[in-house]
Amino acid sequence: MEYNKILVICIDRDADIFRKIGENGPVYGREKLLDVALRLGLADPSESDTNALFEAVKVGDYFKREGKEVEVVALVGSENLGVESDTKISKQLDEALEKHKPDGVIVVTDGAEDEYVLPIVQSKANVIAVKRVIVKQAEKLESTYYVIQDFLRDIVSDPKIARLVLGLPGIVLILYMLLGPKSWQLIAGAVGVFLLIKGFGLEGSVEKIYEEFRSSVVTGKISFFTYVVSMLVAVVGIAVGYDEVTGRHLSFHNLREAAPVFLSGAISFLSFAAIVALIGKSIDAVLEKHGAWKYMIMMVFAVAFGAIINAASQFLLGRISNVDLAMWVTFGLVLSMLGFLYIRSKWKASRVTRAA
Repeated sequence: MEYNKILVICIDRDADIFRKIGENGPVYGREKLLDVALRLGLADPSESDTNALFEAVKVGDYFKREGKEVEVVALVGSENLGVESDTKISKQLDEALEKHKPDGVIVVTDGAEDEYVLPIVQSKANVIAVKRVIVKQAEKLESTYYVIQDFLRDIVSDPKIARLVLGLPGIVLILYMLLGPKSWQLIAGAVGVFLLIKGFGLEGSVEKIYEEFRSSVVTGKISFFTYVVSMLVAVVGIAVGYDEVTGRHLSFHNLREAAPVFLSGAISFLSFAAIVALIGKSIDAVLEKHGAWKYMIMMVFAVAFGAIINAASQFLLGRISNVDLAMWVTFGLVLSMLGFLYIRSKWKASRVTRAA
């Protein structure tokens, strides 16, 4: 496409021109832009908009030498960046386009800030080029500033990023405030759990558990009460396991000795906590006329898993023999197999029902 009438637009979004020399937009014509650039440069030699004004004039001169009909204009926004400044620029742009009716426009800016209004220009005119003018020693600094600014804006607007970047450090600071220097072990454990969840892609499962808990609170389900009781039992179990380890003057740095002691004290409570939570889910399922069988089978798995873990810890502590360990492991595996077979039969029955 041939562009015979070209409008070169210099954008000053934050209104430096108006603040420093009192010149409002739009500013038309080569001579007027040169006058504004000279006065702005004298008012503030470090002002980058001066470079953009000179560049707009330079671009206009180039296309005039090519035989094009060219006009240059400076659009001045407002100190209040955002809606106010962009509205002013939009109105001035409409005026300039109505006055000159160009085939295409060339946008000249002094950095990333002014380029925020580029979509406004593109929505109203055919943009054939964008010229970015930045003082060379400041280019990387300004670009880095806007990268950081965009990142901070994403943190505030995206809940997932906010939880990671703001939420976790917030938890760390609160724990340090409450527990002092002794909190670092707990903080390391919390970070470890977070990394474990992210590393194995368990976010969906954790989010599902959270949504179930929130739903039970909002709707007043029985499972809310059992969840609370379950968490309390689990905390008691962890405390009992911790006391067992510290009572024997063992250190968690030596996991080979500490883990069996901790599990022997905690596993019964943890298994019971899981069963309590599943009882609540089963009651909710019965009241809502859904299948409660899957929660009952999960209780069987909790009992089987607890039995195997408890037997293994007791064996490592020398409290039971090899035969006892084998019996408990067999018991746990048999329970698990029965649960698995029951689930399989239910799954097949549901497929047959759907097919019918």
